Amino acid sequence: MMKSVLYAMVLSLLSFAVLAEHHGKKKPSFDELDTNGDGVLSRDEVKGPLADHFDTIDADGDGVITKDEMPEKPPRKKTY
Repeated sequence: MMKSVLYAMVLSLLSFAVLAEHHGKKKPSFDELDTNGDGVLSRDEVKGPLADHFDTIDADGDGVITKDEMPEKPPRKKTY
């Protein structure tokens, strides 16, 4: 009984630590994503949902994402 209570407490603490770590992370700004400093985001500079939806976000189809094309909220990952 005591062993299972202790186990549950440890799992709860670990879960809380993981959630706190992810919750406190700030999404990178456009300038932080623009690793080469050219004022636009190319395919090789983006990951995750921005990469998954690159062609949709690149509204004018010029192969880069500008600050004006960036969505206010990041797109959600594709789920199938």
